[in-house]
Amino acid sequence: MGGNTGRTAAGAGRTRARTVADGGNGGRAVTPPRSPERDFLGHVGVVLAIVPAMLLAGITATLTELPRIFVVSELASDRYRFQWVTGATLVGGVIGIAGVGWLAGHIGLRRCYLLGLMLYTAGSAAASLAPGTDPLAVARCVQSCGNGLVATTVLALLWREFPAHRDLGIAVFAFGVYFGRIAGPSISTWLVTHDDWRSVFYATAAAGAIGLLVAWRALPPDAPAVEPPGAFDFTGLALLVAWVVCLVIGLYRFQLWGWQRANETLVVAALGLALLAAFVRQQFTAPRPLLDLRLFSRHHFAMGVVIKALIDGQFFAVLGILTRYMAVTRDYQRVATGAVLLPAVAAMTGTLVFTAHFGTRDNRKRRLLVGLVGMTLATWQLTRIDLFTSKEWVGLVAAVWAAAVGLVASPVICIAQDNLRPEEIASSASIKNLGLVLPGAICGGLIAIASERAGDAYFDTLRQTIQVNRVPVGDVSAGLTDWITRTHGSTPGAADLQAAQVLARYVRSTAAVYADQTAFGWLTVISVATFVLACFLRRLPPEAPGPRRG
Repeated sequence: MGGNTGRTAAGAGRTRARTVADGGNGGRAVTPPRSPERDFLGHVGVVLAIVPAMLLAGITATLTELPRIFVVSELASDRYRFQWVTGATLVGGVIGIAGVGWLAGHIGLRRCYLLGLMLYTAGSAAASLAPGTDPLAVARCVQSCGNGLVATTVLALLWREFPAHRDLGIAVFAFGVYFGRIAGPSISTWLVTHDDWRSVFYATAAAGAIGLLVAWRALPPDAPAVEPPGAFDFTGLALLVAWVVCLVIGLYRFQLWGWQRANETLVVAALGLALLAAFVRQQFTAPRPLLDLRLFSRHHFAMGVVIKALIDGQFFAVLGILTRYMAVTRDYQRVATGAVLLPAVAAMTGTLVFTAHFGTRDNRKRRLLVGLVGMTLATWQLTRIDLFTSKEWVGLVAAVWAAAVGLVASPVICIAQDNLRPEEIASSASIKNLGLVLPGAICGGLIAIASERAGDAYFDTLRQTIQVNRVPVGDVSAGLTDWITRTHGSTPGAADLQAAQVLARYVRSTAAVYADQTAFGWLTVISVATFVLACFLRRLPPEAPGPRRG
């Protein structure tokens, strides 16, 4: 449902004739309307062309959480150089999402969708062969651009093909995106364990190619546009992309350069603020802006967009911290990291199905508040993790957290569409689509910075108190040396070195887990703030437009 894709879907029209009940049917038999489930099953080819790609788009959002840990070392890189890969991925996604309105208006939704799958497949294949971080960054940018095109057209395609069942389309969209996100780390751990990190991109390239062939054959062609596409806000797109580039530099370089006195930091920060101000001005003055910011005057839309941004930011941050905690800090086997998250996959699947079946407008706010309470309590419990927390406990808390996220997934998508007319839903698409990528990147980047600063501060505290703790540290080091000598047969000199390495790693791991505790504490505060904000959602009048279910 990319920028202006709602308008494009309406212009492209549907390609299947439907019999509509009409009082003046001239005595012709009226075809009774079919249930949403039967209508979906009656067009299996279309469903198979759209739903798997929707799952793939969701999976891609978190599929590289674990592999990136190993890519850095296997490409002889470092985390600062690899951050350009992450930044290029974000820029590619923004370009794909923001440009879909222009593309769909000129080549149609079907071709736009197929182009997205082509770019995704080509980018995945190139990433699997990348010899270094620079080629990998380019490949990931192309892959992310294609993923952005796919993710922002699937809902518009569902609505175009099944116009009588838009609510079910929203439910399918919510399930595909959020199920894919929670399943991504577990799938990647299985792939990495059985081969290496490149197998993740082999798999996504193969899945993209299969999806492309199925969509090519199954999706009906677009009908001719009723009216030519209007002017596109290329100036707004350029300003947005330039601002995102400044955002990427800020998230990944300010911590390295210094926050207050580095000239580079001041220049990039000033440029970013100027670009943001120019972009906002452009959106209020352009005849057909890239983002219709006036919609933020509508209560439910503004609340829905902000609440969803906060929830998505928390989702990506929690999942990223948990993956790093298990794979790096605790040094779990790769397959064990994925196995710990499997209960979370099952729990979210259950609540996504539950809310799709029983969710209505009347209970939407209650489900949102209950889910936020669950997210808050689970995130708060994660502040207790340490170097000795059992896998079973982590898996249980992660499952409760994922179940709570599943409860809020459908409500946050629907709330932003409540009380909006069809043309307003179309013009709001770009804002909601950018919410698929920007909140996670911003929240994840800020939490990573806060975690790093907290870990460094705690490590400095341990280092500065070494004189006070010299006696117990010496006793521990002597005990380790004796144990290594007896059990491994090492020479005294080698045993001393190995004992020092073990002790240093323990201290660094303690600092890292303290940083994770701090990050989960901040995320708990954000979750509480999201709950408070959701309490102010107003009740809609019965006749208000918008989704009735979900």
